[in-house]
Parts: sequence; C-alpha cells; structure tokens
Amino acid sequence: MEKTLKEKTTSALIWSFIDKFGQQIIYIITGIVLGRILSPTDYGLLGYLLFFLAISTVLIGSGYNRALLNKSEIRQEELNALLYYCVGMGLVIYLILFFCAPLISQFYNKPSLTLYSRVIFLTIIFNSVMIIPAATLTKRMDLNGLAKANILSLLPASILAVIAAIMGYGVWALIIQNVAFAALKALFYIYYCKWEPTKFCDFKILKELYSFSSRVLLINLITATFNNVYYLLIGRFYPTSQLGFYTQANKYQDIPTSLIRETFRSVSMSLLSEVSQDKERLKRILSKMIKTVAFVGFPVMFGFILIAKPLFIVLITNKWLPSVPLFQILCIAGICVIFTSVIEESILSKGKSGNLLTLEIIKRSIFIVLILFTLKHGLQALAIGWAISWFISLILSIILSKRIVGYSLFHFIKDCFPYFAISSVLCGIAYLITLPIQNNFLYIGVCIIFVGSLYLLACKIFKLDAAMDVILSLLKKIKK
Repeated sequence: MEKTLKEKTTSALIWSFIDKFGQQIIYIITGIVLGRILSPTDYGLLGYLLFFLAISTVLIGSGYNRALLNKSEIRQEELNALLYYCVGMGLVIYLILFFCAPLISQFYNKPSLTLYSRVIFLTIIFNSVMIIPAATLTKRMDLNGLAKANILSLLPASILAVIAAIMGYGVWALIIQNVAFAALKALFYIYYCKWEPTKFCDFKILKELYSFSSRVLLINLITATFNNVYYLLIGRFYPTSQLGFYTQANKYQDIPTSLIRETFRSVSMSLLSEVSQDKERLKRILSKMIKTVAFVGFPVMFGFILIAKPLFIVLITNKWLPSVPLFQILCIAGICVIFTSVIEESILSKGKSGNLLTLEIIKRSIFIVLILFTLKHGLQALAIGWAISWFISLILSIILSKRIVGYSLFHFIKDCFPYFAISSVLCGIAYLITLPIQNNFLYIGVCIIFVGSLYLLACKIFKLDAAMDVILSLLKKIKK
C-alpha cells in the first residue's frame, strides 16, 4: 500500500510539474513578445476586469469541485447534477455581468470597458463547463490528462494572441488569449476526462456536500476577493499605466509562484485526503512536502529577486522598469503563498473547512487594515502591505495546523531554515560579486550558475537528504 502510494505520488508530481512548467514556458515566451509590443495601458485595461473574472470563477464552482475530491465514491447521476449546477451558475453569472458591463465602465470611467468586458466574460461560461471534468481528473490523479489538456489549449491561444498583437489590436490580443484558452481547455478537459453526462440527475448530492462546499466557497471567495482587490483599487485610484505596471509585475511573479504552488497543490489535494485518517502519517507527509517546497522555493524566488532588473530589461525592455521593485516585493509574498497553500490543503484534508473559514476572515481583516494604511502611499507601499499580510497568513495557518494536523511552527522552521539560510547567503554573495558587471546577459548567467551550483553543493554537504531524495526520485522516474 505504501509503495503504491509513493509511486502514485511520484508520477503525479512529475505530470503536475510538466503541466505547470509547460504552461509557464508558453506564458513566458508569449509574455515576452506581447510585453514588447503592447503598452502598460493595454495591460491596465485588462487589469480592470481581472477582479470580476476571479470572483466569477470561484462562484461557478461554489466549492463543490473541492468537496468532490473528499468524497470516496460518486455516482454518474451525482456528477451530472454537479456539472449542470456549475454550467447553470456560469450562465447566470455571465448574464448578470453582461448587463452590468456599463456600470463597470462607469466605475472606472472607461467607456471602452463595456465591450471588452462582455467579450472576456465569455470565459466564465467555458470555465463552468470544465470544472467537474477537471475535478474528476484530479480525483483520479490523472495529471497526465490535465497536463495535455492545459498545454494543448494554451499553445494555440497564445499564438492567436501574438498574431493579434502584431496586427495592432492592442488589448484585444490579451482578451483573445484568455477567451480562446478557456474555450479550448473546456473541450480538452471533456476529452481527456472520458466521461459523458447523461440526462439523469441526483441533485441530493448538492445538499449532501453543501455543509463542506459552502465553507470552501466562502474561503475561496474571501481569498479571491483579497488576492485580486488590488486590481480594483489601483484601477480606481491610480492611472491606467500604473495598473499596467502592477499587472505585469504580478504576472511575472506569478510564474514561479504558480509553478511551485500548483505543482504541489495538485498532488496534495488527493494525496493528503488519502492519508487524512492517519494523523502521524499526514504530519510526516506534510513535513516532506514542506521540505521539498523549501528546497525549490527559496533559491528560485530569491534568485528572481536578485536578477529582476536585468531580467526585465532583457525580456520586455526598459519601458517596464517601474514594475521591477513591485515584482521583487511580490516575490517575497509569493514564498509565503506557496507554503500557506500546502499547509491549508492538509487542514482541508481533515474536513476542517469551518476552521479555515474562520482563519480566512481573521487574515483578511488584518489585510484590510494594511490596505487602509498603504493605499495612499503608492504602489510599492501597497506591495509591501501585501507581503506583510501573506507572512501573517502563513504564521496563522501554521498555528491552526498545529491543532488539527500536529504540524507546529517549530516543525516548519526546522524543515525550512536550512534552505532559507543557504539561499539567502548565496544570493547575498552573488549580489556583491556581480556589482561590477554591466552586461545584463552576463549578470544573469553568473548569478544563476553561481547560486544554482553552490546551492546544490551546499545541500549535499549539509546532507539535506529529504528534499534531495524527492528530486532524485523524480529524475529517475523521468528517465524510465
């Protein structure tokens, strides 16, 4: 049983990494091309609508997609009911936003947003179709299918966006990318899920899962609101170009953050639920996941902070330099986001959605206070407030995990500190020795080689085997 679980976990991790890494490579290449062609204002116009898209995505799932993962067995009639519910919610939400589009334009004082929003909100309908097939694939730990669906959808959508940008369509290139990606992903998820709905439904499943799903919905709704509220606030109180700089900084920060977070989150949702009844085993697996996340997360995020300025210049030119300090601050927040995500999945695996809901309310109340203090002091102050809020969120999540899972702050520090110390020291040394280097390409290359090689060497010298074993096992699996 243990061996089977390990094999399943390793395979899932590999495909989850391939999925997220493949998507990020496409996003990076597309982002470089689009960033060179489009203006900060173009990205700002899209940024006005990201808040509404994020909230809608949460509402159409209503927490039932996460509740599905905790259910040991589910019948065809129940899956039908969940699918029809999600699609129905998607249609209702789209119609509401369609008719509210002029109000959104009035709020931002941007008349052109009415048409933009009505088109990009079509992604809500496509997202509603894919929710249950995606949850089904995740429950089976068929991350192979998820990876293929995501990459095969994103590639043509990104090509269309680049063509539109070259032809001078501006913000429409970004809208086309989002809508095409959602539409293709819905088709591929259905194909790889190999499940077809029938007309028979058992809507009792909605009532059965309501207690858990409603709490997950509120948690996700609160999280999505506050994770995207900066788009709303910056769009309302700052010029469009400033929102564009923040959008670009957040997008590039989200590349490493999402790659690491979603790789482990996809696996942890199923894996931790599978061992949730054995508290000691759950704690042991969580500890190994935290070590592995630390092994990857600290050098990657600190490394991006180190090379941020030359990286932005090389990839998307000097016009995006105001995004650099925002990107660096958001990378610090990203580290906390990754750890918080894994820890909260362990709490959810125990069915403690009510505890997480209470925690979420506390965390976001603190965030509101930080927003009030920083809103009038510029984008960097807002970014610092964001980073502080996620650090506090991480600490509070660990405190809750101590009570529910048995994983304490002491365990977390013990698991993470070696990787934090080595990464920060090496990046600090790299910064000092590269100060005389003026060539951006040389600077980036020296930093990556210096930090990367010495980091792996230091992990070996200090015998940090837990994370190394995981990485080596993944490499062996790939070679097979």
